[in-house]
Order: sequence, then structure tokens, then C-alpha cells
Amino acid sequence: MIMINNEPKAYTPIFLGTTQHSLRLSLEILIMVGMKLNDEIIETYNVTVSAIELGYLPSIGSEIAIDEITGSELSGFKAKLTAPDAQIQNTASTDLKKLVDLKNVGRYQLLKGKNIMTQDLNAPKLTNDNLILIRQLLGVTQQELANAMSINEKTIRRIESKEQGITDTFVDKLLVAYPDFAESIEVQFDWVSLTFPDLTSKQVIADVLRIQENLFLERPTSQNFYTREMAFAGEKNIYIQDFAPVKNPETQAVDQKFGTTLYLTGKGTQLLEKALLEQNMNWRNFFEKARQYRGHLTRLDIAINDKWGLLKMNDLVKAVQEKRFWSKSKSYAVHGNVDDGWTVDFGKSPFVIRAYDKHKEQANKGTSFKDVKQRQLDEVASKMNAMPLRQALDGKRPIVVFEQEYKAMQRYRRAYEKRKQRMLEERQNDEK
Repeated sequence: MIMINNEPKAYTPIFLGTTQHSLRLSLEILIMVGMKLNDEIIETYNVTVSAIELGYLPSIGSEIAIDEITGSELSGFKAKLTAPDAQIQNTASTDLKKLVDLKNVGRYQLLKGKNIMTQDLNAPKLTNDNLILIRQLLGVTQQELANAMSINEKTIRRIESKEQGITDTFVDKLLVAYPDFAESIEVQFDWVSLTFPDLTSKQVIADVLRIQENLFLERPTSQNFYTREMAFAGEKNIYIQDFAPVKNPETQAVDQKFGTTLYLTGKGTQLLEKALLEQNMNWRNFFEKARQYRGHLTRLDIAINDKWGLLKMNDLVKAVQEKRFWSKSKSYAVHGNVDDGWTVDFGKSPFVIRAYDKHKEQANKGTSFKDVKQRQLDEVASKMNAMPLRQALDGKRPIVVFEQEYKAMQRYRRAYEKRKQRMLEERQNDEK
């Protein structure tokens, strides 16, 4: 039993993974939870939970001790969990740290290079010019930087004028004063698709992903010339498409055509990372394993998160337009504008490097409310309250009615898919 917006539900909450890219050891993290009823996931929620209350990261498909979920699709959901004991809390920090490392498949560090993917690639050694750039990014004087590092201002001045070299001790003190410089740019996988010519979707789930098959919803499809789809929790985050088995009407034997494609959307890569952690694997191990099953990449998107704002899109666009850049490919394109956001592409498909303003791209999709003013919200609310629709709601808040109708629509959708699947099976049986 779980309370969802003060309404008791006979659901068992199931942990399905974390759903954020840049997972930090903060007080709150975003996870995906499935509501299980009679061994079937009825609906899913992306909820924010307290890392302290969560205590540890459950295995994918296992129950999670959530007592209550409150919120909405628009404002987001929050979950309250049963408080764990101190011993479990100690393991939580370790699990979260491992997951953070797994998500960051590579890092370009201004000071000391580290690459989670291979442990081979190091960033260039810090130079005098780099130090000047770092100080400018920080917006501090030589004296202020020296104070933060607990060293003499003369040392900073001599290094920047190239009268003195940079020692490892200096770099260590700079890292202590400004630890974020150790992770200025993170590299993470954002979309992955793999094709396996010799496997079925169920074999990919069992042998490659190694996730419980009962967490996937089987349904018919006509996409990409396939006839069957297995979707994790019924959603297109982690899904596999292949060919449904067909019974030969002459021999009565079941014919299974091999060949399948695994799709991991941006959210899907985030969910899979917890499964990899449970198997003590990283992304490199996963791709090596896929190759063992003759899997080959058909799409790989890499997200480069510039947390320090080292790349300014307006400056980048200007440099490209003035051809002040170096690239192995002569092809490039600039799209967009200052207001809606720029997009810069280097190369031709299927090998394209794309830079764009993620915040503006999300805002254009309607998923960002940071630029909305309270006055605008008040005006909209005032107009809504004056409408006959508000009166027809009989005192109920619109968001409450919306949530109820949305959930009903989701139930109808799942019922329709099940009915469609039964009709397809019945038609196949009649043809036999």
C-alpha cells in the first residue's frame, strides 16, 4: 500500500533506476519508480527522493520502501521513504559515488587529467597561460587567488609572467581551493543503439542487459520493419525491437527470425547505468560484451557538459562564421539565432559533432520554467478562475482533475495494447 497525493493505492513500488545524467552526491536525487499490481507495472513515476532517507540504491526490479508520493507531472513528484539504519546509510554514499564515476565516461580536467573510460588519456599539463585563464574565469585578482590558496601573491605573479614554473604542489593547492576545476567538462553517453544479427530481443535482455524480463512489456510494432517490441516498464527508454515468432501453417513449427536492435534513449542510458553498476561493469565493459555477441553500434550520441561555461555559444558561432577553427572535416553548419539558441554542426552524418545551448533547447520544448515571472503566472491564474471551466470543476483544482484524467488515459492505453496483442495472437492462431 502506498499513498499517492493522499489517495491510498494497492501498489508495490519497484525501483527502476536513476533518471538524471549528472548525478551528484547531493541531498536529493531523481529516480524512476514503477507501481506494480498483480505482477504488472501499472504506471511509472519520476520522483525526487532524499539521499539520506533512501539510504542505499536498491537493485533494479526490487521493492523500494516508499511510503508516499506527492506532486504532479507539471511540478514534479517527491517521495517520502522509510528511514534506513545508520549502517545502510554508510553504504549509500559508496553506491552513489560508484554510480557517479560510471556515468562520467570521460572528463577533460583543466588541472589533472583523468579518464574513467580508459585511464590512459590525461589533460595537458597546466601552463602559465592556463593559470591566467583560470583566474579570469574565477574573476579574482592575483592577491585574491593567492589568499584562497594560502600562498604568497608573488608566486602567482612570477608564474603568470613565466619567471617561475608550476609544480605539482601548486596544482594540489589550487585543487583544494577550487575543487570544481578538477571536473570542468564531463563526457556522458546520451543515446545508444546496437544491432545484434544473431539474437532475439529476449536474448538481449537475458544475456546482454541482464535485467529481469518481467520488467519489460511485450507489444507489437511496425517500426524499422520489426514486428515485436520489448519496452522497459512499458516506456520507450530502454527498448528492443525484433521479429515475433510465427508458426508455419504447413509444418506447425515455430519459425523465429533472428536479428534485433537495442535502443537506449537519453533517459534509457541513465536507467541502464544502475544495472551496469549492479553487474560491476562500466560502459567500456558493456560495449566489449556487446561485441562478443556480434553487436555493432548504429548510433552513439555523446553529451559534453560544460559546467564552467568555458564555451560561449555566441562566441563559438562567431568563430565558426569567421572560419577561425580547425577541423578534419570541411563540412560545418550553423542553425538558430540568439533568442532561440544556436546549434553548430561539424562533419557529415553519421559522424557529426554538435554544440548547442541545452538550456534554451529545453526551454523551447516547454520543459523549462525558469524564465516565467510570478506576475505572468498570477495573470494566467486570474483568467482561469474567471472561466466557466473553473466553475465546472466544482471547486477542484485543475491539476487534480488533470492528474486523474491522465492516469485514466494511461490505463486505457495499456488496456488497448493488451487487447491489440490478444487479437494479433488470436489471428495468428486462426491462420494455423
